[in-house]
Amino acid sequence: METVSLTDTAYARVSRALFRSVASRGVMHRGLRTTISAATAAALVALAAPMFISTAEAGIATYSLNSARTPDGQTLRVRWNPCQTRILYRVNVTKAGATAAVRRSALADVRTAFVRLSAGTGMSFRYGGTTTAIPTGSTWASRLSTAEMVVAWVDQRSKATASTLLGKDSRGRYVAGSGGFAFKGWSTGGPWSGAIGRGFVVLNAANNAMFKAGFGVGLRRGNLVEHELGHAVGLNHVGTTSQIMYPVISSRTGNGYRSGDLAGLARVGRRAGCIRVPSWVWRDL
Repeated sequence: METVSLTDTAYARVSRALFRSVASRGVMHRGLRTTISAATAAALVALAAPMFISTAEAGIATYSLNSARTPDGQTLRVRWNPCQTRILYRVNVTKAGATAAVRRSALADVRTAFVRLSAGTGMSFRYGGTTTAIPTGSTWASRLSTAEMVVAWVDQRSKATASTLLGKDSRGRYVAGSGGFAFKGWSTGGPWSGAIGRGFVVLNAANNAMFKAGFGVGLRRGNLVEHELGHAVGLNHVGTTSQIMYPVISSRTGNGYRSGDLAGLARVGRRAGCIRVPSWVWRDL
């Protein structure tokens, strides 16, 4: 049996997919892309060999997916097993607001965003309660012991509440949020398979006041959370401003996932078929 793993944060160390704001009223956010070139692959061989190289899957402008080339020459779409009984998630709202009421509102928005994500993918997500955990560091996935996905507000001013997973823009400023995943490939002697098994979203508490609570058109907290959850299930940024996966949230951003986003979610969701994931690769929580 062979297995390799590589999180998108590892890719991000050698290939930062940063996007520049193109709207004065827009807010930047970055998904930790898993795109590297052949020239940079050698720098990562020490992490795991054989190597998976993940690239943005081209073909349609309104959504963009990740794919992985396996050691036996296959190209796999990078996605969760959409038939998993449920994907357990927890939420850290400690830095989501100054009052209990604001934090409850933020939690409600996250839970609604997962409902919308479930509708788009056909996948089952279960809320497991709040947590104090903050995904951070290169080993963040192995340290998620009580949930398969964690959404956390972070405060970069203090080491105790900061995350190294929160990206920066081209000017070195922290973005509004980052989302990503951990993907493993395996073989039992036959063709290679692969699946995401852990995911994260980190949201910049310094930008809390910029996003109105709830869902709707414009700078809404729900739009930000939905965007980052899109990254956590395998979607990339797109260049089409009408989609929620466009890398800038502005006053013109639509209410949640649009037609292209939903098409992308369907291609990483249940309609794409089940993946049989051995328990020694990913353990369901």
